[in-house]
Amino acid sequence: MKLKELAARLELEMRGDGETEIFAPAPIEAAGPGMITFVDGEKFAPHLERTTAAAAIVKREFADKARCPVLISRNPKADFFGRTVGIFFPAYRPQPGIDPSACIAADARIGENASVGANASIGAGTTIGRNAVVHANATIYPNVNIGDDFTCHSQAVVREGCTIGNRVTILDGAVIGADGFGYVEDSGELVKVPQVGIVVLEDEVEIGAKSTVDRATLGATILHRGVKLDDQVHIGHNCEVGEYTRLCAQVGIGGSTKIGKWCLFGGQAAAPDHLTIGDRVMVAARGALAHDTPDGAIMGGCPAVEIRVWRRYVAGWIRLPEILRRLRALEHKLEGDGEK
Repeated sequence: MKLKELAARLELEMRGDGETEIFAPAPIEAAGPGMITFVDGEKFAPHLERTTAAAAIVKREFADKARCPVLISRNPKADFFGRTVGIFFPAYRPQPGIDPSACIAADARIGENASVGANASIGAGTTIGRNAVVHANATIYPNVNIGDDFTCHSQAVVREGCTIGNRVTILDGAVIGADGFGYVEDSGELVKVPQVGIVVLEDEVEIGAKSTVDRATLGATILHRGVKLDDQVHIGHNCEVGEYTRLCAQVGIGGSTKIGKWCLFGGQAAAPDHLTIGDRVMVAARGALAHDTPDGAIMGGCPAVEIRVWRRYVAGWIRLPEILRRLRALEHKLEGDGEK
């Protein structure tokens, strides 16, 4: 692809030879002839003066430093990873059509240009929009309502009655709408609480492989627009997760907890049930929230505290053996002085 063609597709300003041929994207450290790279910060800007890349996507202030043609971008990282890489390596999509082995209920409605793979199952009363891809062995239960551009990968399950918006992706083995975990004790036995609610996934939600989002006891478990779950994340019944929040691998959220917009939880972070967590909260990996958390808080540790406090704790733990030795020595000295 010529650089001028790529610039037109990305709608970016070009400086330099538009006839330059681009064959692949690459990071700045590995980019060579025929490759396009990007720089979006001072740390990597010096590479532009010696790179052998064919072209680079850069912020305007770095354009004059490059020895190669450039595309000027407000956000080079987003334009590189979010758009350019996809142009050269488009996501796999099977051809439209329904595999003969797929099991589709007679009253299920599937929009135009859909692809349904081998042994996939789509239940009665389910509606799926245009351009859907339901990969082999995926299962959509009855009475599910799904929007356009839906992708459901192999072995994923969407349980009965759930609602899914447009441009939603569910990765392999994920389960949407399994029963919430609810039991009450009665006469020495555990009685299961019926889980009769649903799950709502709004537009542009992505669910990672082997992740689970439990249906509500009553009402709905809701993941708002743009929420991204990494692999093996668990969302309990009746939770609500705000727009564009990201939960990394093995995060666990207890039932009825409300998480705000644009939050970020590191791997294995957790929150118990019935918490309220504000907007743009960050939780360090393995952090465990124990209380409601205000907007903008950055938390770490178990139980989680404000991140600067947690760092002081960690610094203290490293010195703890030395402190204990000094304390014992002081105790021995005081005991000796007492005997005198």
